This record gives sequence, C-alpha cells and structure tokens, in this order.
Amino acid sequence: MLASCTPANASSKLEVGVGRADITPPTGYYMMGWVRSDARVIGQQTRLWARAIVLKRGDRKVALVSEDLNGIPGGMMATAAGRVPGFSQRNVLDSASHTHAAPTGFYNFPTYNTVFNTINSPTDFQLTGSLDPRLYAFEVRQLAKAIRRANSDLGPGKVGWGEVQITNLTKNRSLEAHLYDHGIHEPYGTGTVSQDPKGRLHTIDPQANVLRVDKIMGGHDVPVGMWSTFANHGTVNHFQFTFYNEDHHGPATHLVERAIRRRGHVTRGQDVIDAYGNTDEGDQSAGVDHWGPAVADHVGTVEARKFMAAWRQAGRHMNRAPDLDLRWTRMCFCGQDTAAGPVANNGVFGQAEFTGSEEGRGPLFDITRVPFEGDHLPVGAGAQGDKIQTPIPLNIPKAVPLMTVRVGDRLIASIPGEMTAEMGRRVRHAVEQAAQGSGIRRAVISGLANEYADYFTTPQEYDAQHYEGAATVYGRASSVALEETLVKLTHAMVAGRKAPKPYPYDPRNGVGAKAPKFPTGTKNGKLVKQPRRRTSRLLHPTVVWQGAPRGFDRPLERAFVRVQRRSGHRWHTITSDLGLDVLWRVNADGVYRAEWEPTYDHHLGVYRFRITANHYGLTSRRFRLLPSSKLRVRRVNAPAGQVAVELRYPSPTVHEDVGEPPPDANASLTARPEKVRRGTVTFLVNGHPRTVRAGSDGLFRIHASSAADVKVPAGAARDRFGNHNGKAQAIR
Repeated sequence: MLASCTPANASSKLEVGVGRADITPPTGYYMMGWVRSDARVIGQQTRLWARAIVLKRGDRKVALVSEDLNGIPGGMMATAAGRVPGFSQRNVLDSASHTHAAPTGFYNFPTYNTVFNTINSPTDFQLTGSLDPRLYAFEVRQLAKAIRRANSDLGPGKVGWGEVQITNLTKNRSLEAHLYDHGIHEPYGTGTVSQDPKGRLHTIDPQANVLRVDKIMGGHDVPVGMWSTFANHGTVNHFQFTFYNEDHHGPATHLVERAIRRRGHVTRGQDVIDAYGNTDEGDQSAGVDHWGPAVADHVGTVEARKFMAAWRQAGRHMNRAPDLDLRWTRMCFCGQDTAAGPVANNGVFGQAEFTGSEEGRGPLFDITRVPFEGDHLPVGAGAQGDKIQTPIPLNIPKAVPLMTVRVGDRLIASIPGEMTAEMGRRVRHAVEQAAQGSGIRRAVISGLANEYADYFTTPQEYDAQHYEGAATVYGRASSVALEETLVKLTHAMVAGRKAPKPYPYDPRNGVGAKAPKFPTGTKNGKLVKQPRRRTSRLLHPTVVWQGAPRGFDRPLERAFVRVQRRSGHRWHTITSDLGLDVLWRVNADGVYRAEWEPTYDHHLGVYRFRITANHYGLTSRRFRLLPSSKLRVRRVNAPAGQVAVELRYPSPTVHEDVGEPPPDANASLTARPEKVRRGTVTFLVNGHPRTVRAGSDGLFRIHASSAADVKVPAGAARDRFGNHNGKAQAIR
C-alpha cells in the first residue's frame, strides 16, 4: 500500500475515524522548550493528549495526528506508528502543539533532553537532562493507542475544508529579523510593524485552516471533529507556571470539541476531537505582551470561535470521495547545494540560542541580563553564515522525514521543526506552483511534524541572527533544502510517480521502547485539609490529601479530581481535571493540593471535591459557592452635571483567595471580561438612593450637581449574575 504511486480508487468512498489517548506522564520532569532546571513540573492544570484522525479511501490510508508536546521525536513516532497494523512512519502525519508545559526526557537525540542548571550554579551550564526509558515507552504506547483507536473507529464519512483569518492574537516576536526579508536592517528592539512594506498582517501568518470530518451513521451526517492549524507558539504560559498544560491549545480544543458535540447531537459513545497541531509558528506568539493561564484561556477561546466559523464554512461543501494521496521521503543535511547555497554538514547553535526568546529568557540571560539577539559576525562564511557559533556539541537528527498529503483540493506539507511565517509563506507558494493544474488550490504547512530539528528561517532572517536564526542549526540554506525537497514530493504526487528515494537513516538512534509502565500509586489516601465551608466565584476552594509522590495516583484517561454539585439528594460532576479549571500539585512527600476556579458566572449552590485515584477514593466536605464580592467601582470622566462609573471584574493576575498579593500572571486559570456590561448600580446622592442600569457602552450614569455627595455603598453595584462590590466607594 505505502509504495503505491496511484491515488485512491476513483470508485471508492471515504472512511473516517477519530481517537485519542492520554499522554500525561507523572510529574517531576523538566519542561521542554525552556532548557531551565527551574522549569520543572509539579502538577497539572490540563491533561496532555494525542488526538488522531484516520482517513481511508481505497488502498490509501493516512493518520493526521496532533500531540500536546513541544516537538515530535521521529524515532518515537516511527516506533508508535509501526505498532498499529496498516501504519508506519510513512503514512502518519504527527504535529506537536508546541506547548512548553510538556515533558522533556523522551527525545531520541540527547540534545533535546538538555536542561541547564539554573538553580544551584547557573554559570556551570551542566547538562542535566537525560532520556528516561520509562517515559519514552509510555509516549510510544499512548501515541500508538490514539492511532489504533481512530483506526478502529473507521466508518463511512465526509470531509471538507474551511479557512478563516485570525488577525488580533499574535505578533512577530522577531520583527527586525522579519524586516531583513525586505532588505531593512534595524538593531534589535528598534524595528516597527509599520516598516513592513506589505503591512502589519504580513508580519504574521493569520491563516487558520480546518479540515472538517463527519461520519455517516444511521443515514445521518454526524460531525466527529476537525484537523486544524494556526501559527501560534505554545508559550502563552511561561516557565514560571510549572504545571502540565496544553497552553492556548487547551481551551481551543476543549471548546471546539464541546461545541461540535452539542451542535451535532453526538452520542456519548462517539469521540469528538480537534486535532490542533501547529504550523509556521517559529516567530509567531500570543504570549509576548500578556501571559498566564487566564490569557491562554482568552487566546484559545478566540481560536475556538474562529475554528468553528471555518468548520461551519466547510460544512457547506463536504466531499464523500475526496482525492487522497501522499508522498514521503527522508532528507539528509549533508552539505548539499541549494538555490541559497550549501547546507551544513553538522548542526551548530548560535549565541542567541542561550539567552532565550521574548516569552522566556534562557539561563545565559540570567547572568548577562543581555539578549544576544541580533549579534552576528560582520561577514558570513560557509554554510553557517554569520552565526556566532557556540562550542557546545550537538547530538541531533542528521536526516528528517518530509511528507506531502493531499486531501481534496488542499495539500499538506510537513516541516520537521519550527518554521517562521515568511519561510512558511515561501514554502506554500513553491508547492502550490509545483501542483498547478492538479486541482490543488492551496497548500497548508503542518509544522513540528514527525521529527524535531529546531528552527527554519529564511536565509535573510538567518543573517539577522535573532533567537530563531541562532537555533536554525543546519545553516543559512537549511530551510531552502526543505522547500526544494517538498517541491520534488509535490511533483511526484501530481505526476503519479514515486517519491524521491529516502536517505537511509534510523531515527530511533538506538533507543528501545520496552521499559516497564509507571507505578500506579498507593493503595490508601487520607484527607489532610478540607475546603472552607463558604467560598466565592473566582476564588480557589482547595482540598489537600496524602497519597503517592509524582502523581502516580492519577488514573490515565479518567478524572482524578472531580468537582460535584448537589442537586436534590444527588451529586453531579460539573468539572474535573480532564477540563480547564481544576489544578492540582503534589510535593515530594506525596501531599496533593487540588483547587478549582469557579468562573464569574458559575452556578451557585453546594459543592464538594471527589478524588478518584487508581486505588482509593476520597470525598471532601461540602462547601457553598457564593457570588463574588470583588467587583470594583471605578469613576470615569463624564460631562458636567453627570457622574459615571464602570464596574470591573477582579484582575486575572491576582489570586484573590489569599488576600492581596503582588500581581501574579499564574494565579487565575480562567478569562473573564474586563468590565460589567449588564447590571445595576445604586448611587447614594446626598443620602438618597438612585438605581441605574448600564448603558450600551457599559457605563452607569446619573445626573448630579457638582456639589452633590455621591457614593456607592458596599453591595450596591451588581452584575447580572449577582456578583457585587464588597467595599463602599466614595465617588465625590
């Protein structure tokens, strides 16, 4: 099947299947992407998942996979794919979400398990990361399980493409490097978006693509999910938030899956997934100016709304028999010539790699307090150009897999790492040109796919030697080598020829996957601290208990921490650690602390925690949820003879449950509006009450003379959910 050069039989109909598997390991691992030993996981905010979509038409089958990981080790992926009949590394496209809150320690090549010592002696730069055979075997098993489940779910289906633009979330974090593409050379930190001659949107990749997937069940079209892409780094949560989490992909995927299930009336027995990987996100980020889990919640919510708009668009032209074809090869970085010059034979990091990116500076920055971005040699020489090379030896993949996958009128091109937006634009244009006349209308980049070989910039961006250029390890022309190989794959596909012969290479690098499973925890747990009997929205009711260390007690794919609401004489689970608003941590002694953040509009009532471990169960005492009393009354300018105020929700950067600490971007888990749009305020004007509703602009106005005494008593300002101000406010 995999050697066939012919597309799927024209008379065959499409089959589709979806599946997922929990890939969240125990705590204690370093987070991949920050290379800091103080970025070590102590708990979990969201689970990490492998989500898979299998498409089959005739003798052609492909799995489109996304994983909540920083990158995809090629050996791990190849081993997992080979465990599922009908699959291999040649017909699985696996893209990482690029969350930086996933573990390292399972990469086949040791450089990507590296962590620098930033706690005891940051000047040592000791390599303290290493491969954990048990973690590696776990990730292999779980990825194979996701593909196997999707394959077992196969049934008659349809697919369709939709696309939207998301223009208000991301920015180019290496703007001066991007300006090099236009021949504009500015020192680091001095460039402006307005200097791009093609406008602001040319500094980002605003395109979001959605492949909608429906199954035909009982004669009806049942939506079962989508494969989606958007260029956005998984760094909205920074390294100080040391909990496993999906970053902005979390709310995006959860909200999409919930919306599709609700709109399609999908039965509980049928899984619904959003396989949201990443694309040309190398210099694209929503986490530069604002960050933390509440911001990730906001970013993911915007993405989910846009994805659903594209999903609805796709629903208008679903296809029961789309073209389905693929080509695969493996390319070596072996000093070959390209249109931009030679590729390097050996990988080298540049100096700016070790001061990190804008979302999280690296350990060298801790010492120097200077980002080395933009520092480069006065003249470029050889394949590594003007890079200031570091003497650190790298053990990284020498060769990388590349794929082109045709689904309908789109072509998906894989990139084995992090490609910048402009380089992605060039690759898409090149493969679209190569596919002319074939019916392919557009190319889509699937980044961080099937292997991780760091960054891929344009040759011009490379010359700027920002963080991304310093991490483009195989030199100035390495991205062009990928582009040229993808063009060859595209030519082979549209002409019905075999793919170029793959470079012989074993991506497993000698790593086996036969290590034993993780322990499943202790047989008994014990409650240590109960939640308070009364709490309020946006606070964090908490329960503490004794169990096994490292989260070994947590079951895979089942809820560990549930929040339940009493309804009559029964208790109903309303959220859990399988969602977005429950966080738990565990210390070295096995003491767990779980907390829940009820949103500003959450149902009031009586609640409890229910802990369901692998071997024990615990139930907390009940507690009552009340409205928030943290609304703030803020006076705003108004015309003479008027008084106007607005009501603001508590800032998501303050953890209100422990008093009034300094701002903390990691304190709040959920987004909330900045101010109240619907509610009432009762003013006391010279002692007389006057109640008004919000205007269309969200302001509460009254007429009052300049001499009048105006106050808002405690509890007199309310939103439509009953939240109110806890303190009186003198207006004038």
